[in-house]
Amino acid sequence: MRKYYRHGRTKVNNQIVLDTGCYTAFERDGQAWIKVMGLEHDKRIAIPLNTSHIPSGTLRLILRDGRVEVHHAVEAEQACSCKLSGQATIGIDKGYTEVFTDSDGQTHGEGLGRLLSHESDSLKVKYQQRNKLKAIAEAKPHKRDAIYQNNLGRQKLNRRKRKHTTRVRDKVFKAAHSVIDKAGVVACEDLTAPINGQSYTKDNKRRLAAWVKGLIAEAIQGVSQRRGSTLAIVNAAYTSQMDSRFGVLLGQRRGDAFYCFDGEVLQADANAARSVLSRLYDQEIQLYTPYWKVKDILLRRTEQFLADTPQL
Repeated sequence: MRKYYRHGRTKVNNQIVLDTGCYTAFERDGQAWIKVMGLEHDKRIAIPLNTSHIPSGTLRLILRDGRVEVHHAVEAEQACSCKLSGQATIGIDKGYTEVFTDSDGQTHGEGLGRLLSHESDSLKVKYQQRNKLKAIAEAKPHKRDAIYQNNLGRQKLNRRKRKHTTRVRDKVFKAAHSVIDKAGVVACEDLTAPINGQSYTKDNKRRLAAWVKGLIAEAIQGVSQRRGSTLAIVNAAYTSQMDSRFGVLLGQRRGDAFYCFDGEVLQADANAARSVLSRLYDQEIQLYTPYWKVKDILLRRTEQFLADTPQL
């Protein structure tokens, strides 16, 4: 199966997932412990935890900086009545410069692009310098050990990565809460879907590689569930190329602007968000309608619109 089925690849080698049969959990002297399977038959390794809460279900053990972290799932808490969602129904479009733009034209999570681009550009310079040092170490064996020990470590990079991840998560989750503060029903596209059919420069590809689509999806799904909002996933095919005022394939998107057939210029992300919202009520275009069929439907509607508007 692995030979013929395309699957993801990872270089993570510091963690292991344990199901309920691979460990036992118990309490001793007010402290929680777990015993996990080891390499020796019928001998388990006892690990003390810094809590009195006994974990259950599937566990993930992570070895990080000489410490063992035990991760387990917990039930998401429902928000209190003062933190429930708003009452509006809106559509949202994910972005790079900001996290979301809603169908009312309001942006949520501004500055995400600057944060990601700055980190990506800084890491580019950092790794270029590290590659030069690595080349020197390989070319001069008498300097190799000193360079690897003093100049090519991971401690500073790991600290920097943790700080950057924390800042990004904070901005994304604040944006998700800002959306849910406003809306009780949120229409959005599949936020984890890749961007196909686009051509970018080398620098833009590197910056987009750091785009946290999975984190954005996790944030809006988790926040909407905890605060009682409804998240509706809709078919997003051609929503960025539609004129949201009439639902037709007329006009052209250039950067952050959408140029309409009648000379009107719309904000591109807000236009796409309104198109996403319209899909919530579109009986003809369902979530799993193929993109080519969506295009046929939109072209038919465009032809009908042009026929009904002879002055165009």
